[in-house]
Amino acid sequence: MFILGVLMGVAALVVDLGMERVTRADLQALADVVALDLAREIHDDRTQADLSAEGDWSSSSSAVRESAARNPDVFGENLRIEVDWGSYDEGVWDTATDPPSAVWVTVSADTDYAVASGSGDVTRSAYAVASSSACYRLGSFTAAIRSDDSTVLKPLNHLLGVNLDLASYRALADAKVTLGDLASASRIGSPEKLLTGTVTYADLILDMVDVLSNAPGSNAAAIDALKAIHAVAGPIGSIALGDVLHVAPTDRAALDIALNVLDIVGAARLATGEHFLKVENIQAGVPGVGYQFTGGIALVSAAQLACGKPNSPESVARNAQLNGTLGIAFVNLPSLNVPGVGTLQTDKGTGSLAVNLADGYGQLVAPPAVHCGDGTAANPHTYSVRVQTQPASYSLGSELQVNGDVQVGNLQDLGLAELLKALFGDLKRNDKLTVDVKVRLDVTTTDPGGADTVNLQMPPNDETPVETGSAVYLDPRNVVPTVTEVTIGGKTISLIDAKPLTDTIVNELTTAGNAFVSKTLVPLIDNINNMLIGPVARMVGLRFGGADVYAAGAVCAKPELWG
Repeated sequence: MFILGVLMGVAALVVDLGMERVTRADLQALADVVALDLAREIHDDRTQADLSAEGDWSSSSSAVRESAARNPDVFGENLRIEVDWGSYDEGVWDTATDPPSAVWVTVSADTDYAVASGSGDVTRSAYAVASSSACYRLGSFTAAIRSDDSTVLKPLNHLLGVNLDLASYRALADAKVTLGDLASASRIGSPEKLLTGTVTYADLILDMVDVLSNAPGSNAAAIDALKAIHAVAGPIGSIALGDVLHVAPTDRAALDIALNVLDIVGAARLATGEHFLKVENIQAGVPGVGYQFTGGIALVSAAQLACGKPNSPESVARNAQLNGTLGIAFVNLPSLNVPGVGTLQTDKGTGSLAVNLADGYGQLVAPPAVHCGDGTAANPHTYSVRVQTQPASYSLGSELQVNGDVQVGNLQDLGLAELLKALFGDLKRNDKLTVDVKVRLDVTTTDPGGADTVNLQMPPNDETPVETGSAVYLDPRNVVPTVTEVTIGGKTISLIDAKPLTDTIVNELTTAGNAFVSKTLVPLIDNINNMLIGPVARMVGLRFGGADVYAAGAVCAKPELWG
C-alpha cells in the first residue's frame, strides 16, 4: 500500500506539472500572437495616449481583446493580459519612449490541478517591435525611355554593348521582376548571393529571362532584348549587384517589390564601378572642330535603389556619378577681319570639356514617419529622402591664339601711340608690327552642393520623379573671354596697356557676325548638350547638383518578435 501511495502521488505530480506545461506553452503562443497583432497598431507616429485604448484588457472592443478572441484555444482559467508600450533595444525595455516602437505583452492564467488540490499561476510574456521601411531610387533609366527621348539610345547602347531600338528599351522598362523571384532563380539561388555576393552578368540576364518566361502576360519583346544583351555579356565577368541595389537580404518586404527590368540591367552593368563612354560624331556640323578627341567620360554608377528603415545604413543610396575630361582640337579656323586693326589669323586652338557631376547620396529619413496608404492618389504612401550632393562642375574652355602683322598707324589710332614710342622709339605709320594675342573662352556651370529633403508620394512619384537640382546644361550665352597674354613686336605688353587692342579682338571673336563663338563654340556646346552629356544625364536620371528621386514601395508596422 505504501508503494501504491507513492506511485499515485508521483502520477498526480506528473499530471499536474504536465497541465502547467501545456498552459505555459499555450500562453507563450498567445503572448507571441497578441504582441505581433498589437505591434501592427504602431504606425504613423501614434503616441502612447493614442495606443492606450488598444491595450486595455477591460474593454471588449480593444485590439488586445480582439486578438485574444481570435485565439481562444488556451489551456487555463481566468485569462489576463497586460500591455505596455515603449521601445525594446538590445534587450533593454524603455516604457518612457513616446511615440513607442514596441509593445510588451504579459499573459497570465490559472491552472486548476487535476489531482492535487488548488491551482497554479502561469505567466508568459513577449516583446514585438514594429518597423516601417520604404524603397526609393536615385535616378532611373526608364524615365528617358518612356518619354521617347531617342537621344539616349546611343549612350545606352554603348553602356550595354548592343544596338537596340527605343521600342525594345520600352519593353524592358515595362517588364517587372521582384528581387525575390530573381534571387530564387536557378543560377543565383538566394537573396544573399544576389545582394551580398557576386554573380556573372550573363547569369543575371539569363535568370531574368527565366523569371519573365514564367511570369504572366506577354514579355516576349523584353525577353528578346535580354537575349540580345546576353549575346555580348560574356566578357563582363562577375558583378556585385549589392553595390547598386542597397537592400538587406533579410528584408523580405523589399524583396517583394516589383522593379522594372531596364533599371536592374543598367544598374548591374555599372556594378563593376567603372564604365567609359566613347565620344562619337560630336563634331558633326561644327566647322573648325577636329575629329580627334582625347580622354573619356566615365559613368560610374546609376539608378541606385535602397530599401530600409528610416535613418538606417541600409537606406542609403549613392548618387550617379559622371566625370572625366575630353581634349578638343580646333582646326581650320577662319581669319578675322578686325575693324580698325586689319586681318588677323587664328592659329589652331585647343579646348577641354570637363565634367564632375553628383558624388552624393540619399538616405531615407524620419520624421516624418513612413506612412502606408491604400495605393490611391487620395491616400498614397508617403516618406522622405534626404539628398546630399557635393560640389559639381561642368565646363568647356578653349585656348586660341590670334596673330598677324598690323600697321603701326592702326595701333596708334587705337590709343597705343605712347606705348609704342616707349617700346620701339619713333615708328612710321606704315611700318608693321607683329601682334600676338592669346585668349581663353570659358563657359562654366557650377554648383556648391548641398542637401534637399524630398517628400515622396506613391502615387505619383513611382512614375514621376521629384527633381532636385537642375538639368545638366551648358549655356552658350555665358561665354566668358579672358586675355591671357599679349605681345607686340615680340615684346610682352601688360594686359591693361593692351586693352584697347584686345577689346577689339575679343569683340570680333565673341560678338561679331562671323565670330568664333557663334560659328564654332555655340554649335559645339549645343552638340555636347544634346548628343553627349545631356543624354547620358537623362539616361540615368542625373541632375546638376541633385537627382531624380522615385518612390519604389513602402511597408508599415511590420511586426517582429524580439523576445
